[in-house]
Amino acid sequence: MADYYELLGVDRTASADEIKRAYRRLARQLHPDANPGDATAESRFKEVAVAYETLSDPTRRQQYDMYGESGPQGSSFGGGFGDIFDMFFNGQSPFGGQQGPSGPPPGENLEAVVEISLEEVIAGTTADVEVRTAVTCEDCAGTGSAGASPPSTCPDCNGVGQVRRVRQSILGQMVTAGPCGRCSGFGTLVSERCESCGGDGRCIEERTYPVEIPAGVDTGATLRVGGRGAVGIRQGAAGDLYVRIRVAADDRFERDGDDL
Repeated sequence: MADYYELLGVDRTASADEIKRAYRRLARQLHPDANPGDATAESRFKEVAVAYETLSDPTRRQQYDMYGESGPQGSSFGGGFGDIFDMFFNGQSPFGGQQGPSGPPPGENLEAVVEISLEEVIAGTTADVEVRTAVTCEDCAGTGSAGASPPSTCPDCNGVGQVRRVRQSILGQMVTAGPCGRCSGFGTLVSERCESCGGDGRCIEERTYPVEIPAGVDTGATLRVGGRGAVGIRQGAAGDLYVRIRVAADDRFERDGDDL
């Protein structure tokens, strides 16, 4: 596939709005309904959709800019030696380096189903997605601690969330790291819990998020919206929102793939 920026006709420094406008313009020009029987237009339409799906997501765009279409797994550092370390040392470095996640765990991913009309499929649309989710507690700003007593640094791990242990093995002295038992890997201790959230730092609420739905989607397609899932306990990062598409039946037309 050609360079994603070239497919959309934008510079590599293009803003998110410029990328969106370029995609919508091309989607209207190349859509199979506007080019019946044109296999070339259909192929380009699909390529443009893939390019937009990648460049419209900040994380995926950054990975594409760094590694290209193959992604980071195309690097020679994608496996091999690291897999051997995982096999023998359970993911921990025998040299004492900190491995694995520490601090508050991330929140849960969420799923939602959105039904759109056939007309919205042709042009693309923005849908309001309602979810019941965990959001940051406003009373404690997500710390889980009452206002008068902010969280304190865990003395066992000095706020790192992990503790190191030295043990002897057939290879000599080895240092491994694991979650701190005293703070459960959070790195902080709460002496007085927030009454609003019970010390979790998050509350359950109904939220509505606008989601851009590109043209040409069909029933069963899934869109990922980064950072719109539930927030983690005590300032943990938010998960992602996965939106599953369902196209409503139309009284006038019946869809068969890209044909009406």
